[in-house]
Amino acid sequence: MADSYKGEEKREFFRHRHEKPVCYRVLDVGLDQEQAPQLAKAVSKNLSAAGILFSSKEMPKISSLLMMDLDYRVAQICREIEENALIVDNKLFGKVVRIEDTGSGYDIGVAFIKKFDNLADRIKEIFG
Repeated sequence: MADSYKGEEKREFFRHRHEKPVCYRVLDVGLDQEQAPQLAKAVSKNLSAAGILFSSKEMPKISSLLMMDLDYRVAQICREIEENALIVDNKLFGKVVRIEDTGSGYDIGVAFIKKFDNLADRIKEIFG
């Protein structure tokens, strides 16, 4: 088993353990969302103001856009998420930045889309 990392923490936001159900859908902002894939189910592992790590049997592609339904309000960082992340109709939007094969599924790292990103305007046009 690998030793715990003992170097300097380089992450901007602290990660909170958050093991809760997550439902997500892979988006294609160029398509009518009625043609979008069905919701996939997952379980979150940790959550920060900048993103989430969850486990899923499904594997989205790297850089995929996701629309996520999760109960982040019970987390201590609720305010930071609401201040920074794009939330439309109580759904969080994010981009897949890391995928790790666990042998029994995938750990998927997602960075939340920020409210003022260029992509946020396109998402708001479709879902807002």
